[in-house]
Amino acid sequence: MKYKHFDDIEPNNKTDFIMLYFAACRSLHELENAIRRTNNGNLTCRQAWLLRRIQRKLFQMAAVWKKKVLH
Repeated sequence: MKYKHFDDIEPNNKTDFIMLYFAACRSLHELENAIRRTNNGNLTCRQAWLLRRIQRKLFQMAAVWKKKVLH
């Protein structure tokens, strides 16, 4: 998977942060379910750690966004 650098992303006025946050959470949940289906309902410690890490980063991004919006 190829990722764009943060500085190379153009602004987009068609979406808002709240919609993107919930879409990312849904995708993360679907990814977790797909991993569980392949592992007979279990996650390895590393997989669980990585999923929690992504979820934590989403929470941090939401907190930063809310701080900017409220001030």
